[in-house]
Amino acid sequence: MQNTKTIHQELQSQRISVLNDKIILISDFFIDDFVGGAALNDEEIYSTLSQHYDVQKIKSRYLYPGFIHENLESFFIISNFFLINPYLLKTIQEKCNYILYCHDYKFVKHTNPAVYPDFIVPSNELINVGIHKNAQAIICQTGFQKDIYDRNLKLPDKTINFSGNLWSDDHLNLLEELDRIEKDFNKCAIVESPYPQKGTEYSKQYCQQNNIPFDIIKHPDYESFLKILSEYSSLAFHPSTPETCCRLVLEAKMIGLKIYTNKLIGASYEPWYELNGTPLINAMRDKKKDLLQIIRNVRR
Repeated sequence: MQNTKTIHQELQSQRISVLNDKIILISDFFIDDFVGGAALNDEEIYSTLSQHYDVQKIKSRYLYPGFIHENLESFFIISNFFLINPYLLKTIQEKCNYILYCHDYKFVKHTNPAVYPDFIVPSNELINVGIHKNAQAIICQTGFQKDIYDRNLKLPDKTINFSGNLWSDDHLNLLEELDRIEKDFNKCAIVESPYPQKGTEYSKQYCQQNNIPFDIIKHPDYESFLKILSEYSSLAFHPSTPETCCRLVLEAKMIGLKIYTNKLIGASYEPWYELNGTPLINAMRDKKKDLLQIIRNVRR
C-alpha cells in the first residue's frame, strides 16, 4: 500500500487528459444524511448519469489521497465541497478533470453576495478562486446565478446556465397529481425555517401588511410537505440571500400556487418562469437531457 508522501509525489505529475467511463460525484452530504434541495438534485445527477456511465458517489469527508490517485483518469463532478480537506481540494484542482455544480456561492465565506453592492464581493474576500478557475465548467442553475458568478470570478467562458433543477420522475408525477387537486383553502403558505436568510419573518410581515391570511407550515418528510403545500392557494417566500434557482418556488408553481416573493429568486429570470402546472413540470423533465449533453460536451 502506498504511503501519503509517495501518492502526493505521483499526483504532482501532469493532469491526465484521457478519461475512462467513470464519473465521481462529490458532495458534503447526500440524501441519506438529510433531504434538502441540493441533495435531491444531486441524487438525480447520480441517477441520470448512472444510466450512461459508471458513477460513484463519495462524501467530501471520506476523500483521501489514494482515492484521488486511483481515479485520475475519471471525471469528477463536485457539488458542495466545504468539507473537503484543503490539501485534497488543491490536488483536485491541479490534477483532476472536473466540473463544479453550484448550489450557492462558494467564492465568499458566508455564501451571501447580497450583502455587497451589486453582489460584487471585495477581491480580498474572495475564496476558492483556484477550484473555480481550473474547472472545465461551472454549472449555474440560472442566468441570475451565472451573472453573479461572472461579476465576481470573471470566468464567463466557464460558467453555464443550466436553467433549472432536477427532480425524479416519481416526484414530478406527484407534483402533477397535486396540481389537479382542487384547492378550497384560500390561504397563503409560509414555510417555517430555522435559517434567517430564508425570510420567514419578512414573509409574515408581508402577509400581515397586505391583509393576506396565512399559515406557517412545517417541513416533515418531502412528499408529505408537497401534499400540505398543495392545499394552499399561494406561497410567500422572501429570502435575504440570492436563491440560485429555488426549488420551493418552482414546486409551488408546479402545483398551481400564486407566488409572493422578491427579486432574489433566480428562477424568476428564466423564460419558463411564466409557466405553471404541467407545462412547467414538463420543462423540468427535459433538464435530464440537458445534463447529459453538458457532460458529454465537457468530457470531449
